[in-house]
Amino acid sequence: MALLRTEKVCKCFGALEVLKGVDVAVEQGEVVCVIGPSGAGKSTFLRSLNQLETITSGKIFIEEQLFLHRENNVTISRIEQAEYKRLLLDMGMVFQSFNLFPHKTTLENLMLAPMHVKKIGRDEAEALSRVLLDKVGLAEKADEYPIRLSGGQQQRVAIARALAMDPKIMLFDEPTSALDPELVGEVLSVMRSLADSGMTMLVVTHEMGFAREAANHVVFMCDGMIAEEGPPSRLFANPENPRTRQFLNSIL
Repeated sequence: MALLRTEKVCKCFGALEVLKGVDVAVEQGEVVCVIGPSGAGKSTFLRSLNQLETITSGKIFIEEQLFLHRENNVTISRIEQAEYKRLLLDMGMVFQSFNLFPHKTTLENLMLAPMHVKKIGRDEAEALSRVLLDKVGLAEKADEYPIRLSGGQQQRVAIARALAMDPKIMLFDEPTSALDPELVGEVLSVMRSLADSGMTMLVVTHEMGFAREAANHVVFMCDGMIAEEGPPSRLFANPENPRTRQFLNSIL
């Protein structure tokens, strides 16, 4: 079953057409990596899925339910409001910047959403948060404030915070792009662990090694469109589209 699927998704900012009919499907338990040059529309596409951007036209399906259908900047159909909110909560999001609350400890950053959105008790939220901090290798940093953490540690906290809402799919928007090179590996290690555990993931990334090793499916975007897609073994070894070959040759 496709946990997340889009049909002909378009996004315009005024006269600028950023997405031009993007069709993507992410099966349950699958890791899909989206690669491509800067300005290809990758991050805009990801932000459209959890409604940080509103699509101009196209359809978004979650768990094969029609989540949103828009045409020419008009909403044609949208799922009932309560279900709309529930499905949004099923999508965890990790951004380029960590967006942690600086005045809250690591543990408190994780506890906030489960307590205030899911209404679970403080003791349960704390127990869950400590388990997740341990999962990302930061159990000993529970009482530290973000300013005392490295960039890689802050991003791992951000991943744990997204996991605290028990999402069905995790969206990653270039999660290592703001990190110093020596800190990238620790974040990718956590993401590989999530992939190995069966977490459904849609990852916009410039880390070709991760896409090659961890993805079930790779999507190459260029100029707001999908130029090529396929299993990483084929796409990296024998890309069919000249633009894909040019991109991979320039960075590998």
